[in-house]
Amino acid sequence: MTEVAKAYGKTLYDLAVECENEKEMLDEITVLRQAFEENPQFLTLMNTPNLTKEERVAVVDETFGGKVHSYLLNFLKIIAENGTAHEFPDAAAQFRREYNLEHGIETVTVVSAVALGAEQEAELVEKLSQATGKTIHLEKKVDPSVLGGLRLQMEGLQMDGTVKNKLNAIRSRLLHTTA
Repeated sequence: MTEVAKAYGKTLYDLAVECENEKEMLDEITVLRQAFEENPQFLTLMNTPNLTKEERVAVVDETFGGKVHSYLLNFLKIIAENGTAHEFPDAAAQFRREYNLEHGIETVTVVSAVALGAEQEAELVEKLSQATGKTIHLEKKVDPSVLGGLRLQMEGLQMDGTVKNKLNAIRSRLLHTTA
């Protein structure tokens, strides 16, 4: 993450705190981040030199005007104008970090071969909450290549209990014992 993205995310969070609208803006930023991940061409458009700054800002205004908080709309206009729209995903992540830190929340990414059921998800959240003493925000990803099991990623820690990881460990041990 660049220093620019960190500064953008922190500043936007500070503004949200100032107007006592952190949760609403977090929800809007989360939706935007997901939309941009699904449609990366929008951020590419916001960085293209083929459009003038005014045209990029107009596209943002037409697309998001009246649909997101005014501070968030202005932020989107600024990054479109500056040609730094590519920083949005990381700025959104920094906003989430600031929010989580302030509210005692730990974001945990869980990677599994198939989608977790509601009961499995609830059990995992409960166990992680007990282990960390924090409220857990679970981000779920499905990756069939893990074959089975779970890989958990949280700030500064990764636990890999996937079948793929275990098979790789066995393979590595076998290669070292025969060599």
